[in-house]
Amino acid sequence: MGSTAAEIIATEQRSRPAAIRVGLFTLLAFAITVVLTQQSDLYGLSAGSKTNTPSNFPVARKNALHLTLLEWEYFLASSTNYASSTSYASADISAETSSTELTAGEVASLESHMHRRLPRYYDLFRKVASEHRIDWHLVAAISYQESHWHPKAKSPTGVRGMMMLTLPTAKEMGIRNRLDAEQSVRGGVRYLESLKSRLPETLQEPDRTWQALAAYNVGIGHLYDARTLTRNKGGNPDDWAHLSEYLLKLEDPKWHSQTRFGYARGTESVQYVGNIQRYYRHILTTHAPNKAPRRTTTIANNSQATPSTI
Repeated sequence: MGSTAAEIIATEQRSRPAAIRVGLFTLLAFAITVVLTQQSDLYGLSAGSKTNTPSNFPVARKNALHLTLLEWEYFLASSTNYASSTSYASADISAETSSTELTAGEVASLESHMHRRLPRYYDLFRKVASEHRIDWHLVAAISYQESHWHPKAKSPTGVRGMMMLTLPTAKEMGIRNRLDAEQSVRGGVRYLESLKSRLPETLQEPDRTWQALAAYNVGIGHLYDARTLTRNKGGNPDDWAHLSEYLLKLEDPKWHSQTRFGYARGTESVQYVGNIQRYYRHILTTHAPNKAPRRTTTIANNSQATPSTI
């Protein structure tokens, strides 16, 4: 009798993830239906705009559908696969930082910033994200991790702005003023996309994005090192869960001595990606694909700083 009950409980536990996935895919189907039936483009095409004519509306609708699907692609992957498969090889990462859920303190801080600051930059995030065909919620999450949506943010190491760009990266991306919110967001997204383009074609989403974000933080050379170690030890370098274990090992001389670029702050990089994933899920679930946060001000124009590269 005891063994039968245990089997029933185990079966129920195994069925829960499947039930969650069914529910999420139901929401996905609903989101697609909304996009296909609405008469306005949720990414900026109003019913009366010139671009929303009968001749080209299907194209606009297709673009909106693509972006909605992308939002849910990230969300579904990070809510199910990532939560069930990610493992951490380092005891230095606490259960709190490796959790897929935000702590109460993190939620309070994020919600406060979403109320006070996000409305100022909502249109900017949407505009830049749509130009690069990525999800604005993800752009917002990256910027929150980098600067808490503070355009004048600076660090002792010399990175600055909403997306905390280094001076060489800003120059490479054609950014003259890192303290200008729009320039910083454009430069950060442009840099992220360039990193994604330099990764192997075998990498699929959302792992491509997670690995590009790790490279954004630690440098693409160290990411390549971690990929090489993962492959040499029989792991799958295209799987973020596998790769993250070897990013952590780049802090250990036993491991980074085997690499081309040497020591790297792997723990920081893994935490960085994990934070963005958690912020992303919270922002996405708080602001549905077709629901904008209440605007309190317009997008801040931070052009008061000098026009030369800062």
